This record gives sequence, C-alpha cells and structure tokens, in this order.
Amino acid sequence: MQPVTFLTGASSGIGRALAPLLAADGHAVALVARRVHLLDEVAETIRAAGGRALPIECDVADFSSVQLAVQRCEDELGPVDRLIANAGMGRPTPVRNFRSSDFEVALATNFMGLVYCVEATLPGMLRRGGGQIVGVSSPAGWRGIPGSGAYSSSKAAMTNLLESLRIELLDQRVSVTTIEPGFVRTEMTDQNDFQMPFLLEPEDAARRIHRAILRRRRVFAFPWQIKVLFKSTNLLPLAIYDRLFARLTRQRNAFAEEQSR
Repeated sequence: MQPVTFLTGASSGIGRALAPLLAADGHAVALVARRVHLLDEVAETIRAAGGRALPIECDVADFSSVQLAVQRCEDELGPVDRLIANAGMGRPTPVRNFRSSDFEVALATNFMGLVYCVEATLPGMLRRGGGQIVGVSSPAGWRGIPGSGAYSSSKAAMTNLLESLRIELLDQRVSVTTIEPGFVRTEMTDQNDFQMPFLLEPEDAARRIHRAILRRRRVFAFPWQIKVLFKSTNLLPLAIYDRLFARLTRQRNAFAEEQSR
C-alpha cells in the first residue's frame, strides 16, 4: 500500500514547496489548508509529475475540521503514516497594543493545530505499530522575543510538546521530528518590519526539511548561523540579554514609526 503523508499549511510557503518532494518519494500527499484553490494548484503540479495528491480544505484551529480532514484522507488515500504539522501564523504583538485575542489566534493555529492533528492521527499510528510526526516550530520558541510574545509562546509550546511526545514514543516505533527554521521568505515573514538575517527561499528550506524528515532527525534547526545566534543568547546573563533586546526593540520601533510617516 502506498504510504500517506498528511501535510498542513500546504497552500503556500514551505508547505507548498515541500509537497512535491514528498510526492516524489512515493507518498500520497493530503494537502491541507484553508485556501483550497491554492491547494488545487499544488495538487496539479504533483499529478503532472505522476504523483498522487488530495486537496482538503481545513482550518487546523478547529478540531472538528481536522477530524473531518483526516477522515477524508484515510477514506480516499489510506491511513496516515506521516503527519507534518506545518501550518502556522504570526504577527507582531507589541506591549503597547497588547490583546489577548492575538494570543488566542496564535496558540489556536500554531499549538492547538498541532495538538488536534496529533490526536486525530496518532491512535492509528500506534495501532499499526509505526509512523512519523513532524512539527514545524521555530528558534523563536527558545527564548522570549520582544514584540513577538504570542508567536514565541506558541512555538515554545510546540517545541515542548514535540519533545514530550518524542521521548514517550521512543518504544512505540513512532518517531518525532522537530523542525526549527530561521527566516524563510513567506507570506508571514513578508509582514515583518525588520531586517531578517540569513533569509532563505521556501524551496531551499523545503529541501533541507525534506532531508531531515527522511533521516528522522530528532531536532533540526537551520541555517546554522541562526542556530548559533539564537543558542548563544542562552549563554548571556539575563541583565545583558534584557539590555540587548531592549535596545533592538527601541531601534525596531523607531524604524517602524519612520516608515509609517
């Protein structure tokens, strides 16, 4: 039977670039996102290359929508062998405009979207005695990032959940991979009002992620420059970390005000 990958966030960015690589491996790919017209385009690309793809409209922040999407995938393609929880969102959340609704949206999409997908697919993997769970998190979850509290919090929650699952599933033949990309040119990062170092194109990011998935890496953070940069902040005393990022935040706010004039 052909293996099946359930890929969320497949309509644009990393997901759109990753889908054809998964299909080229021989997987049937369930393409999952809210914008089904864009999923149709990805599916046509895969089918034209001889692959098998199923576009499924789904809002990962809605548990019933996820359940229905997984059920349709299993009915039309077969049991889910690999879950790739890639759907995500992020927007600035500065303290001067602090709203709980921004946090609810970020957590619902980034974190609960992962939770819902795991609940819908993991029982089947355990029954069949194997599978793979891949979650696309971020280095932003390693420490609190000023102005991005909602995004950082949701990614920290993702990273911690994936680690918990990885350890608990070690003896269940279900592998867990945490993907932590740096800055990638997507619709989400196009909203950023600051310079993004070591910015990658989605196709480049997708190739790296694809290799990490095939190798069943436990954790894969890239590019290495971003990994070193973010990891080095963990070595800083809190007083220095606070002053450094406070200064960067002031510069970012000043730049944003100047651009808005």
